[in-house]
Formats: sequence, structure tokens, C-alpha cells
Amino acid sequence: MASIPADPSLVLGGIIEPYKIDQLAAIAEVQKPVELANERLNFLTMSSYKMEMIYQQMVNMRVDMASLIKLQAEQIWLKAEATNAAIDLGEQIITSERAVRDLREKFAQTKISKMVESPMNYELSEVKPFPLSFD
Repeated sequence: MASIPADPSLVLGGIIEPYKIDQLAAIAEVQKPVELANERLNFLTMSSYKMEMIYQQMVNMRVDMASLIKLQAEQIWLKAEATNAAIDLGEQIITSERAVRDLREKFAQTKISKMVESPMNYELSEVKPFPLSFD
């Protein structure tokens, strides 16, 4: 789980109910395959760029083209794998978004409640009025 799903109840200084953390953990678990597919696609894309740079350096060094056949084959394989990873990522996103939508509907707020806004006690704080210009 690389990230916490966005939720308006997560505010600095606010009290979070334990059930809310469980709900967010369930949503993050559903989103995990998308994050893994995205990492795989990013890795393959970066590898493809690196292989392209190496290939261009070899061409600039006037290396015999027969020697670069293995490098070209690797580039073709990386591009095919990146294409497959992109398709897999799209499928994972569709599946995940549907599951997240279902979970959010399941966890939707069913009642309006009142809870402590902050752990600070504002009744003990004193408000002092100051004139507009104070020396």
C-alpha cells in the first residue's frame, strides 16, 4: 500500500474513528493491483528509454550494425512488454475503480453525527480584544 486514499475526514488535528481507518485500508487494498501495474509500466518505460540511449551511443560510436542486433531485439521485446503492461494497467484501473465505487457506496455516510472537532479545549482559551492601533 503506497498511498492513503483521499478522504475529507482526514484533517490535521482531527480525531479519526478506527472504523474509518479500516474503510480506507480496504480501499487501499483494492487499489494495490493498480499501483503494482503502474510501477511495472514505469519500470519497462524507463528500461526502454535506457536501451534507446545505449543504442544511440553505440550508433554514434560507429559500432558495427551486426553487433547491435541483440540490442535491437531487446528494444523490440521491451516495447512489446510495455504495451502489454499498459493494457494490463488499463484493465486493472477499470476493475479497481468499480470496486472502489462499490466500497465507497457501502461505506457511505448514513447518518449525520456530532463529534469532537479538535483535541484542544477552546473553553480554556482567553480571547483578548486589542484596539485597531496598539502601542
